[in-house]
Amino acid sequence: MGFKFLQSFLTFFVVLPTLLTVYSICASLEIAGRHRGGRGLLGWIGALPWDEPMVLVAALSLVMLGGGGFGGIINMSYAMNSMIHNTSWVPAHFHLIFGGAVVIMYFAIAYEMWPQITGKLLRSKKLARRQLWLWFWGIMIVTIPWHITGLMGQPRRVAVFDYDDPLVARTGPLVIISVIGGMILLLSAILLIFILVRSHFGERTGEIPLRYALAVNPPAHVPSSLNGFALWNTILLVLMLVAYGYPIGQFALLKPHSVPAYDVTSHSDGGGAR
Repeated sequence: MGFKFLQSFLTFFVVLPTLLTVYSICASLEIAGRHRGGRGLLGWIGALPWDEPMVLVAALSLVMLGGGGFGGIINMSYAMNSMIHNTSWVPAHFHLIFGGAVVIMYFAIAYEMWPQITGKLLRSKKLARRQLWLWFWGIMIVTIPWHITGLMGQPRRVAVFDYDDPLVARTGPLVIISVIGGMILLLSAILLIFILVRSHFGERTGEIPLRYALAVNPPAHVPSSLNGFALWNTILLVLMLVAYGYPIGQFALLKPHSVPAYDVTSHSDGGGAR
């Protein structure tokens, strides 16, 4: 029980860098919007260049990260995790995070870097935005039913369900909805390849300069510990030893438990003790 508490405590720490990331992205977008003339409390949102795939993806990714992060907090809680452990809630959580918030950002990076690599402009940003919206809605349609079926007790890692069972049959419509979401994801992936290939066979525009983000308030000095990987790799190693050292050590140090043989004769109907 104590080690479970330690695992929950360390897992909860994942919330902190996630919230810092969300804050940094939102603050960067607000600064950019106000530099483009946005006024008022929320006027900067409308001033952002939403026709750019990278800006659109930043917003869509944050929405999926918020939903997936909420599910992660449920997983982190030792008490609440007992309700959804090893159910379809778990793949719903990490598909929403990685298949959604992370992968959709890769798509935007591909649209940004493809002209740098090939020397040819993206043929249609409008079509690229549609592909990103398709991926967003596909992930949402896949994972929301998985969250619900997880709360209904549907197990994960099961290839076939017996829908003749009334308890299992309740999840049938939700499973069909998630399949529709998967088809939307497939369509989005095909559209991504089509856009990149179509752009590749366009006219060459020559060398396209690579753009970098500039700090609004550049730091005068950055400590070496914060500007390298040594400190963070050390912290990561320590956390890995704390989190996984004990369970891995169990395999080497703890003696295996032997199961006593079952005496068939003593439990038979032939006169043995009952």
